[in-house]
Amino acid sequence: MTFRRKLQTLLILLVGVSCGLLLWMSLRRANLLAFELIQEKVFSVAVSAAPRLDGDKVAQLLRPEQDGSPLYEEVAAKLREVRDANSTGALPIRFVYIIRQLSDGSWEYVADAEENGEDKSLLGDVVEFGVPAEMPVGTVAKVNEIYTKDSYGIWLTAFAPIRNAAGEPVAMLGADIAAQRIQHLLRQLLIGDLVAMVISLSLAAALAAWLSGKVTRPLTELQNFVRGIGRGDFASRIRMKSNDEFGELAEAINQMAEGLEERESLKGALVHYVRSQAADAKLSGTMGCEEISRRITVLVADLNGFGQLASKLGGERVFALLNEYFSTMIDIVLRHQGSLEKSADENVIAIFGSRGDDPHQERLAIQAALAMQHALAKLLSEWRVETNIPIYLEIGIHTDSARVRTSTAGDQLDFDSVQAVIETAGRIRTIGRERGNRLTVSAGTAEHLHQTFPFTAVDDDSLGCALFRVEMPSPSLK
Repeated sequence: MTFRRKLQTLLILLVGVSCGLLLWMSLRRANLLAFELIQEKVFSVAVSAAPRLDGDKVAQLLRPEQDGSPLYEEVAAKLREVRDANSTGALPIRFVYIIRQLSDGSWEYVADAEENGEDKSLLGDVVEFGVPAEMPVGTVAKVNEIYTKDSYGIWLTAFAPIRNAAGEPVAMLGADIAAQRIQHLLRQLLIGDLVAMVISLSLAAALAAWLSGKVTRPLTELQNFVRGIGRGDFASRIRMKSNDEFGELAEAINQMAEGLEERESLKGALVHYVRSQAADAKLSGTMGCEEISRRITVLVADLNGFGQLASKLGGERVFALLNEYFSTMIDIVLRHQGSLEKSADENVIAIFGSRGDDPHQERLAIQAALAMQHALAKLLSEWRVETNIPIYLEIGIHTDSARVRTSTAGDQLDFDSVQAVIETAGRIRTIGRERGNRLTVSAGTAEHLHQTFPFTAVDDDSLGCALFRVEMPSPSLK
């Protein structure tokens, strides 16, 4: 292969690899962002709609012959309200239903928002899950980490518990969001990027051909001149007007030819060899996976006193307030670089430091707690509702180590170790509640922040670690 061909190939290869990397990175980021947005939407709908359903009435739907009864239609009407209120936009909610776990571990349908047709699931029908990851986890609110694909399309599902008047979970509310449009937009983005990549490669090929020709033309002239010297033509001279290395080389060769011409007795040949070495770049990736320990900070926030509003304002109004409350709290968590773990009823659980080692995670968690308290006070002021008992947040924060499996596909927190930190944070919140504290943190969280926040020691050693109260302003109900 000639030097010109090697240079041309190398230039095209560099452009192709660069475009490929940019394409992969942009599409990967777009897919992750789209998936997170879909997760947030369907999870918010599920956890905000579940409290609106009457768990006692749901618990009475036990036999297949009750399908279509007035009680069934009353429950199904609530599900249709949730479906219809969220059926528009780029991310529409398509299916809303209630399922219940049986004694053998399987799940059955209780009620479905669909009116009729093959899309409707009847009372008592067995729920079919493609993989175990699609199933609810006990009675805990969750959003699936993978898409569900079936003959109806592509979905992402979230579940939230439905509780009776005694606060006991009786069933799970399921919501399926249609992801086909997002997938279609991502495919269009991929096609557009591929077209742009082909155009870039075409332009790169034309530029490489022009540039390689411009670079190698002086070299070709030098090569032909040296070949003439090799044949004994010492009288000719090369004319190259260039101030770069090729011009210097041409001048040196001319001087050499003059010397050879003066030495007519010299019999021989002059061989000039110019070698250019081109290295091929090879991009290789490894899919290694290892388990490490990482410090995380968990925030558990419990909204107290909100349940009294249901009897005063009605379901629609409470549903709207809960939507606004959860949207505000989730936005605060995300702004402070946290991730929403889950929420049940009016609880919010967030994790800080889950995406990588963050030396500021404790400070961000406490700042998020303060912002949540201020945001709740502002919401209560805007809502202008009269309450018999105050509405306020009780927050517990704990910092500890959790196991993380790292790979090129992303970090994944170990459920059991994270659950242990969440449970400890919940117990810290409970201890704070017993002492009338709004924000209680563990020594692990407060260790390096004593100069940043006003900490007061809590007289309790039940957890085996020191606890501190952080002074927080009481919410304003004006």
